[in-house]
Amino acid sequence: MFDESFFVAAAFFTVIAAFLYMKLPSKLMQSLDAKATEIANELEQAKALRAEAEKVLADYEKQRKQAEKQAEDIVAQAKQTAERTAGEARDAMQAAMKRRSKQAEEKIARAQESLEKEVRAAITSLAVDAAAHLVATGLTDDAAQKLVDNNIADLANRLN
Repeated sequence: MFDESFFVAAAFFTVIAAFLYMKLPSKLMQSLDAKATEIANELEQAKALRAEAEKVLADYEKQRKQAEKQAEDIVAQAKQTAERTAGEARDAMQAAMKRRSKQAEEKIARAQESLEKEVRAAITSLAVDAAAHLVATGLTDDAAQKLVDNNIADLANRLN
């Protein structure tokens, strides 16, 4: 009457009864609930960390864009400063060239005046010597007057 299936069934029910008596299913459920709660907490922490990381990333992106803008501004200012400096240098060089040109023109004008004075003095000296020579060689008054008039008329042409 008691064969082995009876003992297997009796053992099975005994184990099930022992599990129920020790409240193993409720402990198992509590353990699973605790694990689920722990996993849910970890997920919340992970979401919070992700949100914080995204915020930090956004801040860094903002700072990077600001740094790039500042760099562009610095480059633009440097270009403006270089252009302004080049313009000032160009203006200074042109002013210096004008001054030197004016000084050279003034020097040439002084040299020309000096040369004209020297030429006039030489002509005067030569004319006096020629007149003295002609007087000494016996130039007549009419010939001397004619020679003086011709030289006075040619003097304006010679000086130009």
